[in-house]
Amino acid sequence: MAITFPRELPDVGYVTAEFVLDDPVRASPSGARLVNYTQIADPAWRATLVTRPLVYSQFAEVEAWWLSLREMKNVLFRHPHVCWPRNHNVNQGPAENTGNLVSVASGNILTVSSVDAGLSLVPGDRIGLEYAGRWHVGRVTEVVGSGTARTITIEPPPPTNVGQSGAVVRFVRPGCLMRPVPGSWSVQQSGGRYAASFQLVEAAGVGAVP
Repeated sequence: MAITFPRELPDVGYVTAEFVLDDPVRASPSGARLVNYTQIADPAWRATLVTRPLVYSQFAEVEAWWLSLREMKNVLFRHPHVCWPRNHNVNQGPAENTGNLVSVASGNILTVSSVDAGLSLVPGDRIGLEYAGRWHVGRVTEVVGSGTARTITIEPPPPTNVGQSGAVVRFVRPGCLMRPVPGSWSVQQSGGRYAASFQLVEAAGVGAVP
């Protein structure tokens, strides 16, 4: 059977699943006690994963998955541990319904409609945008609204080819399009078990709006 990309993470269990934002900003003094800040690259999510100790057959599957990503093939990363907004770890139903992106103001203030009236987001939650085969994950910094509408401020701002009117807004296990970091694959063996570690870096927002 042919492999379909982007691929999901292997479902083997992970002892480490770090998902952090790399926001490269350079600070340079300009005299008179002033400091200039320059964004030298777009912010991007980076994932660092370590599997639980695996028997050889499980490890072989993970290694085959990693090898299939050569030539910078894509992974659709969904965090294996943090799946729900904070206030919906128990009452999950309201978060399972997706919203509809109406508009984006100032680059990162999202007007979202068609959400469940019981949806409760707080700063620190992550949400996802999906549009025309592209994905973006943003950290909620502020949210207001009631009923079926919310105004949600996120960081980092979505690329323009993802933050389009009509994009799906996902609150449960949002997906982030990522690629393998060359040279990050390593394996530790102990007691007949294998723990694999690797890194992924965001590759979302590629291409023009159709």
